[in-house]
Amino acid sequence: MTLETIKARGCTVHLLGVIKGLKSEAEKVREAFEKIRPDGVAVSISKEELEGLRNLPEDFEPELSRYEEIYAEGLSRFGEVAAPPPCYVAAVELADHAGIRLVPVDMDEDAYSELYCAAVPGTTLFRHSTRTWLMKRRRFSDRSAEEFVLAWDRTVNSLEGFGMIEARRAQAMAKGIERACDGAKSLLAVIELERSADVARLLRSSKEG
Repeated sequence: MTLETIKARGCTVHLLGVIKGLKSEAEKVREAFEKIRPDGVAVSISKEELEGLRNLPEDFEPELSRYEEIYAEGLSRFGEVAAPPPCYVAAVELADHAGIRLVPVDMDEDAYSELYCAAVPGTTLFRHSTRTWLMKRRRFSDRSAEEFVLAWDRTVNSLEGFGMIEARRAQAMAKGIERACDGAKSLLAVIELERSADVARLLRSSKEG
């Protein structure tokens, strides 16, 4: 477990990069929570996703896109895979059980949809939808789950517009974490591994500015 510690608005942010879907990541979140005993938790999900996690039906069956199916298949080489992401489920459960504030810091669905429509041209969208065969055949690194996830992210977001969307998401997460710092001395930020380095950089840059 690797935590990055960053000061923001008088609060100590403990940033934990997590792998979405890997069941073992839930324990990593629990260990970080027990170690830090935070006043609040920030999670890289939208407000709509948070509502969904808190109202998950007992007979929930995930509906995965073709990309998500291929991602899950590749990730399964490193451990059991589950949906919704166990790292986020654990964060919500821990915060709610402790009675502390949990803040979703990713873009809401309306903002994401508006950005997606503006950033991704039709030709790129077509290429994105038709390249699943390439993702299925591509050999990603199998040395660690972290390397696989980062290599997958680079490949998926290499098309026009997708990289910019992810950069904007990182900015939204960093700003959300700063807002979550208000009134807290210690904050656990559970952030998807793919965006965690950018979020940490943006938080440090904001502090220096």
